[in-house]
Amino acid sequence: MQAIDFVDSWYYSTVYYFFFLFISWSTVLYYIGSGEQKLLHNKGTAMQGVALLLTIILIVFLGLRPYGSIFVDSNGYRYSFLILYEDYEPLNLKSEWLWENLNFFLKQMGLNEYEFTLVIEFFYLGGMFIASLLLMRKNLWMAMLFFFTAFSTYSYSVNGIRNGFACSIELVAVSLLATNRKYWLGAFVLMFLALGIHRSTMLPSTALLVSAFVIKDPKIALRFWLLSIAVSLAAGSYIEQFFSALGFDDRMSKYSGGGRDEIETEEFAYNGFRWDFLFYSIWPVIMTWYLTMYRKFNDKTFNVIANTYLFCNAFWIMVIRASFSNRFAYLSWFLYPLVIAYPLFRMNLWKDQDRKTAIILFLYSGFIFFMFFIFYFGTMSGFRGFNLYWWRN
Repeated sequence: MQAIDFVDSWYYSTVYYFFFLFISWSTVLYYIGSGEQKLLHNKGTAMQGVALLLTIILIVFLGLRPYGSIFVDSNGYRYSFLILYEDYEPLNLKSEWLWENLNFFLKQMGLNEYEFTLVIEFFYLGGMFIASLLLMRKNLWMAMLFFFTAFSTYSYSVNGIRNGFACSIELVAVSLLATNRKYWLGAFVLMFLALGIHRSTMLPSTALLVSAFVIKDPKIALRFWLLSIAVSLAAGSYIEQFFSALGFDDRMSKYSGGGRDEIETEEFAYNGFRWDFLFYSIWPVIMTWYLTMYRKFNDKTFNVIANTYLFCNAFWIMVIRASFSNRFAYLSWFLYPLVIAYPLFRMNLWKDQDRKTAIILFLYSGFIFFMFFIFYFGTMSGFRGFNLYWWRN
């Protein structure tokens, strides 16, 4: 297979965001006038098949993307795949063994670099589909819209692909263990495989086990999340050094220490306590507070999902000052769509739940479109201009 050459790599995000702007807001318009609970009592429709078709189309579109300078991380993984040495030792169970052996296996099968990224997208987006199928089968279309319009979905499909791949495997593990603890063996296997792709998934795996078997009360997790903000403000730099010394992930020592070169430091000069990231992260926290403390719901599945998010996000808050802290934020953000969407389709919250769900999807998806325009057309100091697109010099 060859790359999709009718879309330049620079325009990929434009096509992605405008496409989902159209279909997500069309869905919003369909439900915004409903004062009922059709979504909650949905028995499944043909839109389930459409959701599968959309996922397949997106796998092909993102998997066969052309390589370009805008896809920084993907270029590195492509280069590593192309120069994979012939005397590579298969079945080497060292750190992140599954990723390295998968690269070797795909190279031995004769796949080219575009087919390689296609396989990665299959697992990345397929994990989201399976999680939605396990937890929100009757509202699969809407569930997938929440995943595809999440803030980090596009970024981790074209850049942080290994992290995204691992977290999608973790997502299925969370869905299994949250649904029924009798699926613990399957969840453990998936967590082990995710660790073999990207060892940073040790964090969500630990958080999942704690949430499923130890701390099941969201009230405790909410208090821990609030405490993490105070700890970060008071002793954030010491916490970063502590986790870096533990060897949780060698990337942490690079991002939090002096391992950044001048270009990286200049490009990500805006570090420190990221109040903007915290503002984005707080909405699943508010949803958890609203459901468990204000409305007194006690859904065991939601409790596991929400607690896992809260514990992972609390860890990120404690290392929030590190450059590239979005890499650690994703270890909780990959659960963001589940925390928001699951209650909307599985809990009896409001009499006009269709309308409120449509409003939430509108605001939820609207955020990524807003950030898209800010990133490409604006800077911290003012308007960047339109020279980045087809009218550029």
